[in-house]
Amino acid sequence: MLWKRIPLGSREHAQRKTQTEPYRSPAMAGGLFAIERDFFFELGLYDPGLQIWGGENFEISYKIWQCGGQLLFVPCSRIGHIYRLQGWQGNPPPAHVGSSPTLKNYVRVVEVWWDDYKDYFYASRPETLTLAYGDISDLKRFREEHRCKSFKWFMEEIAYDIPLHYPLPPKNVEWGEIRGFDTSYCIDSMGHTNGGNVELGPCHRMGGNQLFRINEANQLMQYDQCLTIGGKCLDRSDLLHKVFVSDCDTSKTTQKWEMNNIVAV
Repeated sequence: MLWKRIPLGSREHAQRKTQTEPYRSPAMAGGLFAIERDFFFELGLYDPGLQIWGGENFEISYKIWQCGGQLLFVPCSRIGHIYRLQGWQGNPPPAHVGSSPTLKNYVRVVEVWWDDYKDYFYASRPETLTLAYGDISDLKRFREEHRCKSFKWFMEEIAYDIPLHYPLPPKNVEWGEIRGFDTSYCIDSMGHTNGGNVELGPCHRMGGNQLFRINEANQLMQYDQCLTIGGKCLDRSDLLHKVFVSDCDTSKTTQKWEMNNIVAV
């Protein structure tokens, strides 16, 4: 559930005669869009169970496409964006695993609109499996009564090019925090991305930068990033603040790790 722009697909190029013509998009970033008032009400507006912000742009995008509308980007459009009061920082950080309003919003959206594709979301964000997301029976009833299309149709006809840029993730084998054996320190990405290093930090059981997963492709991942060096073992220094790879040695306790499910433990 990330908003990322990708190059315009071949189908969209084929339908446009000039670069100023509108083109279809599977989803929008939210905040900046225009919609016919009557159609907005016909769609049931936004899901009233979404909290603060986060996920509402995906919800309205899926609802538009799957229930008979179209979402178009208009290259030459101009629109103003009214921001909240100065100092607004968005959704508050989670106080504990599962308390993020944004993640709860995402779960509501995928449970209503993604059908069997929701398994891919849970593979990427396994910590959301136990989130309480509230009652969605009215939303599912709306979708049934309006004969909205399946998410499979959406992926094949509208978002057909997304898997080419962001392949669907393999199923998880294990997930959780990676704790140094007989220590209270865990592997932490420290927010680093491509080319960055992982480090050790006190285990906080909050997920986030300490939440990793191992999938069926034998990849050790965090979100869409992988730890990549093969043929070596993950090791730690005696000072408990450095992580590195070295030749595997089964006698070294510094190469032993425990993966703990931070929700179930």
